[in-house]
Amino acid sequence: MPKPIIEPEITAVSPRRAAPAHDLPQHSAECAPAMAVPFDSACPAEMPLTRLLHYWFEEVWCKGNMDAVAEVMTPDTLIYGAISALAEPECDYGEVVAALRNLLGPMTVTFTHAMETADWVTVRLLVRTCNPSDGMPFQITGQVMARVADGKIAELHSNMDYFRMFEKLGQLPPEALAVCMTGERLK
Repeated sequence: MPKPIIEPEITAVSPRRAAPAHDLPQHSAECAPAMAVPFDSACPAEMPLTRLLHYWFEEVWCKGNMDAVAEVMTPDTLIYGAISALAEPECDYGEVVAALRNLLGPMTVTFTHAMETADWVTVRLLVRTCNPSDGMPFQITGQVMARVADGKIAELHSNMDYFRMFEKLGQLPPEALAVCMTGERLK
């Protein structure tokens, strides 16, 4: 007898738009584990490339351990995404990390989805942090894909919701992306 299909519970604002991340429950960055399920960091043998990204986020982004950059990336790592212009091979990636970390309060990262092949890994992640000027918590989502060679990240594709981050930091007006999509200019 086939198992019944269980439909996921989905909260939606409209038929075409899921609830915004700011409507999701907020957690204190100080209380939440730095990495959480569904990825279990205690089982690195099952998903070794995901474990490598887990280590990278935990050490470099959450703890600010810049020595871990050299452990996980090569000097020739190819970096693509919104900050790729800041992270050219001749640039110190640690400086890029430090610049972004200086804008934010303590952060935690949760992998909500993870997939890997022989040499590629991709994760969807949720970053919980706060605005250091007023302590207001917020979260942003992102996706990261990485190609791993010889145990190090050789190629990195990163897409984070920087619009939301800069809105929450007060550097962009609220709903800046929606305003831009109307053709209007930000003032």
